[in-house]
Amino acid sequence: PIPTAMALIHSSESRRWSTALESYGAALDELADKKQHPEKLKALDKWFCNPKPSEKSALDKATLSKIVEWKLSRGTFRPGLLQKAQSNSEQAIKTAYHNAHELLSAVKPQSSLTGASVAPHEVLDAAVKAVKALEKSLTGVGPATATAVLSRAFPEAVAFMSDEAMLGSGLFKKTSDIKYDMKTFTRFNEIMQNKARSLNSAGKRVFTGDDVAKALWAECVLAGGKGAASSPGIVKKTPAAKATSVRKTIAKK
Repeated sequence: PIPTAMALIHSSESRRWSTALESYGAALDELADKKQHPEKLKALDKWFCNPKPSEKSALDKATLSKIVEWKLSRGTFRPGLLQKAQSNSEQAIKTAYHNAHELLSAVKPQSSLTGASVAPHEVLDAAVKAVKALEKSLTGVGPATATAVLSRAFPEAVAFMSDEAMLGSGLFKKTSDIKYDMKTFTRFNEIMQNKARSLNSAGKRVFTGDDVAKALWAECVLAGGKGAASSPGIVKKTPAAKATSVRKTIAKK
């Protein structure tokens, strides 16, 4: 299944990418339906994908906590991560996000989506600095969580680092090889943002780098890849293992 998803990154067909992106809802439903609480993930994802203007311009502890909850619900569960993120003070969260927001706003990434086949260096550089501004200042906020925060307001500059998108990008061949550090983010985000500009220069639809990452995630999940089988509360569709898997995942919750 993974090779099928990874093949998408090499496609230059806007229509194929549009189909993959439009399948995001179906992929989320498939993932959610294997959870113990499907509606919780669906509600969190609806909220995450439709941020209010006030949630783009500023960040508070409640919003950060909800973003982390979404990340853990849709991806790999990491014990203690939510509690670590919640240990930050309101002021620390506000200041760190303000600094990151300023860095990205200054380069006007939205205006760079069309007219060039690659993302401007200043946009990619600002994305790295913005992710660092959150990672270095906040407990429990590594590069991956920082991209979840920033991709809501600046999808044309920062793409969310999910396991599935990382595999789909071609940077890693298997989940156990994936690294979540700044070097990896820099490479991953460049691939996502450049692919978006390349697609935009050839097609009618306008993609952001985060759209590219979402399309890769959806393709991977629907192909039965990493996201379809490794998160807590998820049961593989293999009859022989189903009953055992149910008991194990319930115990982990």
